[in-house]
Amino acid sequence: MRNTSLIVGTVVVIAAVAAIFALREPALLKAEASSQVAAAAGNGDWLIGGHDAGQTYSSPLKQINAGNVGQLGFAWNYDLDTKHGQSSTPVVVDGVMYLSAPWGFVHALDARSGKKLWSFDPKVNDAITSKVCCGITNRGLSFHKGRIFVASLDGRLIALDAKTGQKAWEVDTIIDHERGYTVTGSTYIAGDLVVIGNSGAELDARGYVTAYDTQSGEQRWRFFTVPKSTTGPFENPELEMAAKTWDPNSFWEVGLGGTVWDGMAYDPQLDLVYIGVGNSALYPRELRSPSGGDNLFVSSILALHAGTGRLAWHYQTTPGDQWDYTATQKMILADLEIGGRQRQVLMQAPKNGFFYVLDRATGELLSAEPYVPVTWASHVDKKTGRPVETGQGNYSGKPVLIFPSPAGGHNWHPMAFNPQTRLVYIPALEMGAVWWMPKEPYKYQKGGINIGALYSFPIDGAIDWGLDAEASAKMPTVAELAKGQPDPTIRGYLRAWDPVANKVAWQVETSDQWAGKMNAIWNGGGVMTTAGDLVFQGRSTGYLYAYRASTGEQLAAINLGVSIMAAPMTYELDGEQYVALLAGFGGALGGTHPEGTAAYRYGNAGKLIVLRLGGGAVPLPAEIQHAKKFATPPAPRHGSPETITRGTDLFKRHCQHCHNNSAATGTVPDLRRINAQTYGEFEDIVLGGIRASRGMGSFKGLLTPQDVEAIRASIINDAWQAYDSEQGATGSDAHAPPPPDSNATGDRK
Repeated sequence: MRNTSLIVGTVVVIAAVAAIFALREPALLKAEASSQVAAAAGNGDWLIGGHDAGQTYSSPLKQINAGNVGQLGFAWNYDLDTKHGQSSTPVVVDGVMYLSAPWGFVHALDARSGKKLWSFDPKVNDAITSKVCCGITNRGLSFHKGRIFVASLDGRLIALDAKTGQKAWEVDTIIDHERGYTVTGSTYIAGDLVVIGNSGAELDARGYVTAYDTQSGEQRWRFFTVPKSTTGPFENPELEMAAKTWDPNSFWEVGLGGTVWDGMAYDPQLDLVYIGVGNSALYPRELRSPSGGDNLFVSSILALHAGTGRLAWHYQTTPGDQWDYTATQKMILADLEIGGRQRQVLMQAPKNGFFYVLDRATGELLSAEPYVPVTWASHVDKKTGRPVETGQGNYSGKPVLIFPSPAGGHNWHPMAFNPQTRLVYIPALEMGAVWWMPKEPYKYQKGGINIGALYSFPIDGAIDWGLDAEASAKMPTVAELAKGQPDPTIRGYLRAWDPVANKVAWQVETSDQWAGKMNAIWNGGGVMTTAGDLVFQGRSTGYLYAYRASTGEQLAAINLGVSIMAAPMTYELDGEQYVALLAGFGGALGGTHPEGTAAYRYGNAGKLIVLRLGGGAVPLPAEIQHAKKFATPPAPRHGSPETITRGTDLFKRHCQHCHNNSAATGTVPDLRRINAQTYGEFEDIVLGGIRASRGMGSFKGLLTPQDVEAIRASIINDAWQAYDSEQGATGSDAHAPPPPDSNATGDRK
């Protein structure tokens, strides 16, 4: 039975507001945190990833403004020696810029000239790349009391001396390295603590967040976000309550998800740490928790007492999540006048499509309205705080088109809040996805992908659903599934949201030429706003755009020559204001580079680019000459139709989330263009890990040699299909697959 009788709605206030202060009275810490934030605002520094304690991605600087932003030009740049995607925002403290890069690298630069002061290599074992869900990325670092705090991809939290880059201490934050844990999120400072979570819900991670002493590295507390079972052990007392919202027969072995992979904030006055909790695992409710339940604390916002790690309140955005609707998106803390009262609020635009405004002291729901098309729920009930499901999100019996898609109405890219306009600027995504249950029974794979459901995106021009021909023929068309639903055309927007009026103030479509294609949603990166009435956002085309914050009028477009995902930042030194950002494409579906992106045109060499008023044109890399045509595949089709079908299924389960074969070039290769060397080394690559240093870790233990051969046969089949199609042929006898009774398997090493 569904057991949620002890939970009233989705908001549980654990203690009265007065108790928030009673547990800890860190007057010194609160004053220190407040003074640091004030200093950052006053002297032109950018102290933490989101600029200030509220994580607003907003600066009070206005030397660069709506009247002169068109004069913005090149100041200097710094090459990062990597082609992996850049997701972090630099910080600037006392004339020094600190930035984090993939794997957990850290670079310290003179913020005036770009001269390197020091760099740090975390020396991550390449094998970890087989456990990465969405790119070898790092979303940020923190500065506190002369130290830099960063997490490595393999889960080590590292404190560095800010002047020298020497390691002060290091701790391993991962509880079980046999499972699919990695760390791609930013560190966050809360008083004298540094807080870090982890990734891996799509594999087999069980979520938790940990706080460490900034001086010693000693663990101060750890909060698990999902129970280990309904009977314990309960590592934190809140899990006993959470366990009542799970079926005793839940699929405990898979870990259940709830990872805290990013999206935190800290209020020094309330002394509360806010964390966003990720999606459930397995995805389908019927597999994960068969008798139902809200499954706390997946897809939730939690407020934890910084001194103890105990829960102050929680709000669950998506009870019983089965659509990958994480609540790990960046949170913004601000003060808003609502209903004639000044309220201390927390704002978030999570994946599920509703924009939430909560009282950050108590967790009270103030508003929740859709900021993109939503079909899984009709609205959020203001009395209970619960979304009212429509039934359109139920894919247990048949394929269903559901909005938003697993990419969400808003993904990881930072949004920004401007205190002058009182608007929140969201990189919004309008896209649904078709969900269905696979015909094969689910089987747990330790350390591997464990999602339990399948989904595909309604991309214009797609000839099938990424399945074999027989299965694709049985799937409904997009037109059939979209009847009575929102427009399925994939689009991206920069959307200015009024969090008091609960409506769009203005918007700019960022799809460019990719409307209807996947790159429409990855084209718009993170956002930064300033007191100069400006909003900045980069695109995969390599252009950095500046808009008037009050109206959305485009004021400037600067070609940086590198595709952009990360949010920009701004700082001031010696009376001059600069704008800086990390550029480089990658992560999730950003691993492929469609024609028209800067990554396709110029390559994807990551770099930091800094601009100033009166600067010149940004130096552009040399253009790449691409071979438009598919080369003749390096081997004939091989493997029986059954083998190829099995290989296609294995490819979709283990490979397609990176190798989505949608572009001619990319950080992650299109395997239809497999060459003779890759073909010959295929088993050594997949099982031996010989290309782990390039992001392709070993799948040994997850795939057998027979599995790998089936995948290779499927890839060669796809390569011939692409080649024949480009030649205008339907395929000749020489290229046809063997008959069903064939034993041909191709050359194996």
